[in-house]
Amino acid sequence: MIVAGAEAQFSPHITCFAHTLNLASQKGLGVDRASRLLGKVRKIVGYFHRSPIACHVLQEKQTLMDLPKHKLIQDIITRWNSSFEMLERFLEQQPAIMATLMSKDLRKGVKDVCTLSESDIANMDDIVQLMGPVKIATTLMCEEDQPTLSVIAPLQAKLLKHLQPCENDSTLVAEIKMVMTNDLSKRYKGTQDALNIASALDPRFKELPYLDKEDREQVYAKLIFEAEASHQMQAMGNQEEDEGGSSTKLSGFDEETTAPNESPPCKKKALDALFGDSFTQRERKSTSETARAEVMRYRAKDALPLTENAMNWWKSQENELPVLSILAKRYLCIPGTSVPAERVFSTAGDIVNAQRSVLRPDHVDQLIFLKKNL
Repeated sequence: MIVAGAEAQFSPHITCFAHTLNLASQKGLGVDRASRLLGKVRKIVGYFHRSPIACHVLQEKQTLMDLPKHKLIQDIITRWNSSFEMLERFLEQQPAIMATLMSKDLRKGVKDVCTLSESDIANMDDIVQLMGPVKIATTLMCEEDQPTLSVIAPLQAKLLKHLQPCENDSTLVAEIKMVMTNDLSKRYKGTQDALNIASALDPRFKELPYLDKEDREQVYAKLIFEAEASHQMQAMGNQEEDEGGSSTKLSGFDEETTAPNESPPCKKKALDALFGDSFTQRERKSTSETARAEVMRYRAKDALPLTENAMNWWKSQENELPVLSILAKRYLCIPGTSVPAERVFSTAGDIVNAQRSVLRPDHVDQLIFLKKNL
């Protein structure tokens, strides 16, 4: 996908952050000790899924120990969050699971099931504690409402800070942190400027707390430069539109020049043609001053609460911050993840099935559109 984006000359080409988190987490959980632990837990959970008797005894133990009557979760190797959920559920039900495996009714059938030591349980708890924030970040990126480009840089910085080594880390946790940090830190190096500008244009993250003061000012300097370029392009477009619309001849102010079915020329356009160079242009601020003034007004505003919608905020600021609002739309319309797009394939699979195999292609398109947009 990276090669395809380069050959298509996508600039910037932003990779899916949810997929990036999955790759980094898979590498972290792929270290030897974590992989062996996951194999043991996977084998025990698989036994309970295959044995109705074991499930029945487990429910009895859950009732006796006043534990939630939750089923054990079997993970999917390609999805790291399912492994996290498997470990989390196993820890929740660990007393009932151990009591079930020691039950007389199951002693003959559990000979091949691995038993877990106290160190295994401790390592399992460490992994769940470590990967908890990564699971929250993954859940956030899988939402369909606001996983915009502006979320990537703050999330990446937050996770890298969480993965910094601590004195109290066990050997397993330290190894997982090192592997995940090495993988996450090398991501998005070529697109970091675009990510930071997108975060600066998001009123929820415009303070850029994950950067130091010098880097923060550099981001806003680049934002001013882009706002200036955007304002120049907008001004040129307006000028071309005005020149194309005011085609009335002014020599002698001949009233015969106006066609019978056409409206007379607008007085404002006539004044622009006569005095524009002398008055209007002289009063206009330079594009640099306009862009800098807008950025200063934007930075002076209070940050938007994290629960609010950034695009709705920019819609309310179109009149006060016209240049930045256009620039914000260009950046914030870029999704930070491809998860919503991939869900469209699952939706199509739900709609087109064996019982509805004669649907016409155009009807399938309409049904998918309605499902994803209503």
